[in-house]
Amino acid sequence: MVNKISKFTAYTLFFLLALMYFTPKLSLYYFVEHQIKKYGVIIDDEVVVDNGLSLSIYDAKVNVKSIESVKIKDTQIQLFGFFNSVSLRGLELSSVAASLVPTKVESVDISYNIFQPLNLNAQAVGEFGEADASFDFLDFAIHLELHPSQKMLRDYRQTLSNLKKSKEGVYTYDKTIKH
Repeated sequence: MVNKISKFTAYTLFFLLALMYFTPKLSLYYFVEHQIKKYGVIIDDEVVVDNGLSLSIYDAKVNVKSIESVKIKDTQIQLFGFFNSVSLRGLELSSVAASLVPTKVESVDISYNIFQPLNLNAQAVGEFGEADASFDFLDFAIHLELHPSQKMLRDYRQTLSNLKKSKEGVYTYDKTIKH
């Protein structure tokens, strides 16, 4: 009985790894890129590499409605079915955003798992401080918690005035998107 269970587990694991390895990640990436173009989002000058179990994208420039919005040094996309993640490193926001927030973002990590199928979670670290965000697919609700840096507190008071401040000094933002 134990032998059958271990064989079943090994075959299942092998099948899942083979499925992830042979998934046409480049085709999926270009399909998504084509779909977001409809919303005015264009990704240029990127180098896309299929690493077997993940997809790497280097030196991407993202334009929104013909405005250069962000440069992303390194992106790692992992699609495991039950757990999916996108890790962005070395982001530099456009100078247009400089009046609202600091433009250097060290990292953004976005994750989705089947154990919380209605939520998308993200964490970000940058000159602005640290932020945790979540998106609820059922209510189309965004929740953001910002632990601002000294630079953010000093130079971006106007932006922080649009957020709710807790007694602990954490700033929050909640918004429901109409769909």
